Formats: sequence, C-alpha cells, structure tokens
Amino acid sequence: MPAVSIILPTYNRSNLLREAIESAQRQTFTDFEILVIDDGSTDDTRSVIERISDTRIKYFYKSNGGVSSARNVGLVNAVGEYVAFLDSDDLWPEEHLETMLDKLEKTPDYGMAYSQFKDVYPDGREAQGFSRVRCLSGYLTKSFFDISPCILPSATFFRKFVLKGIFFDEALETSSDFDVFLRLSPKTQFLCVPEVCFIRRKTADSLIDKAIESISPNVALILERFYFHLGGDKIIPAKVAKRRISREYQNLARRHYNRGNRHAAISLYKKAISYYPFKVKNYKKLFHAILSRKEDPMPQWQMPKPLPPYITVTKKNFVINMKRTCIKNGVKQLNYVQENNG
Repeated sequence: MPAVSIILPTYNRSNLLREAIESAQRQTFTDFEILVIDDGSTDDTRSVIERISDTRIKYFYKSNGGVSSARNVGLVNAVGEYVAFLDSDDLWPEEHLETMLDKLEKTPDYGMAYSQFKDVYPDGREAQGFSRVRCLSGYLTKSFFDISPCILPSATFFRKFVLKGIFFDEALETSSDFDVFLRLSPKTQFLCVPEVCFIRRKTADSLIDKAIESISPNVALILERFYFHLGGDKIIPAKVAKRRISREYQNLARRHYNRGNRHAAISLYKKAISYYPFKVKNYKKLFHAILSRKEDPMPQWQMPKPLPPYITVTKKNFVINMKRTCIKNGVKQLNYVQENNG
C-alpha cells in the first residue's frame, strides 16, 4: 500500500498532463500512487497515459462532470495514508512530497499542510502567488472570514483520515475547493509550509476560467451556507460573518459594474448593504449604478439562488460502477460510470 495517493484530475490537457505527471515522478519521496482522473477528455489523454511506463499510475476514465466529480472519484479510490492533489496544469518541485510529509510527521496536531505557489505565464513572466500575511497556520475558520488564507488544491497535503466524509460539492462549478477548505477548517488545523513553492501555469484556458470565476457569486454563497447552515454561527460572531459576506457581494457588484452589468450591480450592492448597512461607500456605488445610462448586457439578471443547506455529494449517495481492465506498460485503467443520487 503506498504512503501517498496523488489525485490528478484532467480534462483535455494532454499537452500539459505528461509534464505534470513527470513532476510527480521526479519526487525525492517515491512511495506513492498517481490516480489520473480523466473527466471525459476528447483529446489524446488516454494515449498519453498509455505511453508512460509506471506501475504507480492508475488511470480512471469517467463521463464529463467537472473537476469536483473527478476529485471525488480520486477520494473514493485513494488508498494512501496521505492524500495530495495535483492539477494537470501545475508542476511540483522535486522535494514537494518529502517536505510536506516531513512537516506533518513533525506536527501531529495538524491534519493538512499547504505550500506557496507562483504563477508562470505563457510569455515567461512569473508572479509570486501570495504574501506571507496570507500564510496562516492553526484553526483557520475565523481567518476565512477575515484575511483568507490562500490555498490551492495543488498546494495541499492531507492526512487521509481528516478527509473522511469530505467531498467536493458538484453543484459548484467554481470555488468548490474553497468550500472544502472552509468546511474542513473547524475539524483540523492547517499548516502553511512557505519553504515549498509549486508552479501554477497560467495557460490560455486557465486565464479564461479566472475571468469567469471573477464574477461568480459562489464564494458569497459558500460563506452564507457555511455560516447559516453548517455550524459557522457557532464559531464566527454575527457581525464578523455578515461584514465578510457583505464585502464579497460588494466586490462582486463592483466587478459587474465595471463590465457594464447595471442590473446585476444594483442587486448585488443592495445585497451587500442588507448584510452590512454601515458602509457609506456602498450607497454611493448603488446610486451611481441606478443612474447609469450605459447599455446593460445583462438587463434580465436575477440574484442567484442560495445554495441548498447541505452538500450534494456524500459517501452514501456517491455511486460508482467500475469495470477493471489492464493496458500496456502496467498502467491500470479503470473505466467509471458515475451517478449522483442526491
């Protein structure tokens, strides 16, 4: 049984996938399995895996359902004592696993560790991922409602037992990782490991995804659900929680206003004010949005519905039918048909 299970979801990124796998294969710590979860790719992802001769790799193919469902397949099948995530457009330094494992073994009170990262753009430019002020350790639930820690999936390294019953919410097209980290934060301490820094490659499609996510309401909806339905009110003072949620709606309103989405901006500024009516700036911004005469690309925009007060994927309703075969070079292939009965 391997010590570490590496969960690597991918979708139509065969040009990047091999390099991500190679960054895992180059690790100084070698006792691991790599679970490549192919989320219904239509490119040559399968053949890329077939050409890699490494018995530590297990290939899972499933119908397209999004990165959350792919990560859930990995969680169901991981057998290691530890779990690490690696996205197919990211690269680990050679000492990533060894350092993260060493840090957790020396700090038994912590259930997960996370590293730094830097962005690398197609033109070669680099940018540090986050400042030290966001490198936070301990029980971080309150921090998520203040100066939120900056945690990306490829940065994380977990003791597997802390993930028991934890799945990515497949109802969320974006920010499902933020949701998982927030829900996990009352259950275990997080350890920031600034000595390690992985590379997040900013490809054309990831830049598009970032632009889409920047006007997604999911972070605000996640904060609302956690506070009002998942026990957050027992940890976070009401004033702190509502001010944080208000700030998220305010930022979302500003982004929509800058894109000319007048009706969306009006609704979102009103939402921000309803949570925290003491910020005068929001009234001024709302007034400007109301008086705006710009053509509105989203005139019929409606406030998003709240998330259901539960997580849509659990161990009980995550049903997977498996067919095992073998392909050349010793790589295990597992074909999945997934049903979400929840």
